[in-house]
Amino acid sequence: EPRSTPSLMSSLRALLIAAAAATSGARTVVPQPAALTRLQRLRGGNVLATPPDGFDGAVAAGSKKAAMPADKVFRLGVFSGVHIGFGALLMLTVGGACPGLAESNPGLHKLVLGAFGLPFGLMMTLLSGAELFTGNTALVTMALIEGKATTAGLVKSWVSSYAGNLAGSLLLAGLVSAAGGLPGGGGA
Repeated sequence: EPRSTPSLMSSLRALLIAAAAATSGARTVVPQPAALTRLQRLRGGNVLATPPDGFDGAVAAGSKKAAMPADKVFRLGVFSGVHIGFGALLMLTVGGACPGLAESNPGLHKLVLGAFGLPFGLMMTLLSGAELFTGNTALVTMALIEGKATTAGLVKSWVSSYAGNLAGSLLLAGLVSAAGGLPGGGGA
């Protein structure tokens, strides 16, 4: 008897659930198809969470982030700074490698720039569970507003993630500059 292959929707569901687990700081566990069916039953047959359920999940994630030790947030922030910086480097090297496209079709050139940069950095951050300042700003603020985090936890999370993101991006910029890896030497 032939094995049934998972559908595109079940694969997408598994990816979305794994991504949500990664951003919440939890261990990433990709559910099996039976678990997905149970999840769908819990949500009344819907694949996606309702807005109130999504908000509750964001508040819970923000509460976890606010409770994380500052040194852990900083370390994860460094990773995220490197990821986003690497996405920017990829954008510059791929987009900078097509000057003819910039002249002949500036719109397509901008699309290429956008398609290769930030999405890559964000996906790396999402899949690794690193801490990006923008995510901390949204999630921990929601947790604070809902009374699930303290002001001290908010400030700790913001400062640690911002400092980590800055340190990671500067570290990558220094390494790339020292290696001579910037298109055109990095000069203006």
